[in-house]
Amino acid sequence: MKLLLSYLKKYNKLVLLALLLAAVNQCFSLMDPLIAGKMMDRFGVNILNYRTNKDLSWLHDISYYLLAAVGVAMVSRLAKNFQDYCVNVVVQRVGADMYTDGIRHSLELPYHVFEDQRSG
Repeated sequence: MKLLLSYLKKYNKLVLLALLLAAVNQCFSLMDPLIAGKMMDRFGVNILNYRTNKDLSWLHDISYYLLAAVGVAMVSRLAKNFQDYCVNVVVQRVGADMYTDGIRHSLELPYHVFEDQRSG
């Protein structure tokens, strides 16, 4: 674990950014059911009042909630995609660092030591 943390220490800003984006994603994902619940409470329960009402002012309210739901979903998806990008960058860089360190260590060994390790 210490070895993995030593490799991750170089990319701590990207790891923290990925964690922040994960928090943003979760918060906005939790807002979507809240908006849907407010829409159902306001418009689903009182549908008969809106049917008999001839003015169309309620369309403004419905469009406001629908735009809010779309905006929340968009921010959530964007945060998730940027989080995935940051995590992929960290994984690729840490993997490349580990691979280069392994190759460097193998190439630094004298041939007879390398051959002894290989032959069992």
